[in-house]
Amino acid sequence: MRIFKCNSCDYGSVSSKYTCPACRTGKLEVEEVSPKGMVFSFTDIHIAPAEFADIAPYTIALIQLDDADVKVTARMDGPVQIGDEVNLDKIDGGAFLYTKI
Repeated sequence: MRIFKCNSCDYGSVSSKYTCPACRTGKLEVEEVSPKGMVFSFTDIHIAPAEFADIAPYTIALIQLDDADVKVTARMDGPVQIGDEVNLDKIDGGAFLYTKI
């Protein structure tokens, strides 16, 4: 999985920015890390926006990556609990889709 880390303050993100939003001086550089992580938080969506109504109900989770101080918002393939180990299944249209290990 590709993340972006600041070369000045060690800020990390899954999205690229021109300069670091934390220290405002560093440049973000690409770093490859394992996509494995742990469920930090989650919510079940029962009433979804129109473009996602066909897949409701579904679970959205905040994933703490194992190899970086970065959290990823992801759609889960099933129910999860805080602390569950998960792995990236695929990226679909810019959305991270994770599965429970």
